[in-house]
Amino acid sequence: MTLSLQTDRLLIRDWQEDDADAALEIYGSPEVAPWLSPAIDQVADVATMKMILTAWIEAQPNFVVPAGRWAVVRREDDEVIGGLLIRLLPPYEEDLEIGWQLRPSAWGNGFATEASKALMSWAFKTGEVDELFAVARPNNKRAISAARRLGMEWVGETDKYYDLNLQVYRVRAGDFSR
Repeated sequence: MTLSLQTDRLLIRDWQEDDADAALEIYGSPEVAPWLSPAIDQVADVATMKMILTAWIEAQPNFVVPAGRWAVVRREDDEVIGGLLIRLLPPYEEDLEIGWQLRPSAWGNGFATEASKALMSWAFKTGEVDELFAVARPNNKRAISAARRLGMEWVGETDKYYDLNLQVYRVRAGDFSR
């Protein structure tokens, strides 16, 4: 399924292979990679990023709606500034995680909140989702602040996801406000 959502400032769309340079600014950033869950190594170069994007693009049609991975594009200059995802949390049975990643030069502008709200709204409108979770490492103040701005409630701390000690936040469809 192809997704294209617009907000006042952003476009959320499927990843494309020619997004590799911009994606490397996100997933290759030493300020972003250490906070990702599950833990991944910082992407080292454009060739590796292209391989990762190719895998994401090939996997996209196999996800069950609303799961997937998308690019976040700033509409004013058509720059890819981030990524969004919805995926099953371990043990991969029912809990859906929403995640957001932005390149550091885009931090502090409300883009993560704006993009995530649009994606959450779409996910809840599909009718298949009653709640979404976000997980963050305890010291990831930016992710925790974004989860709170999204209206997500703290539900506890756990190590059951990704073998990491994580803070867990949740928003239910009935409590979500666009």
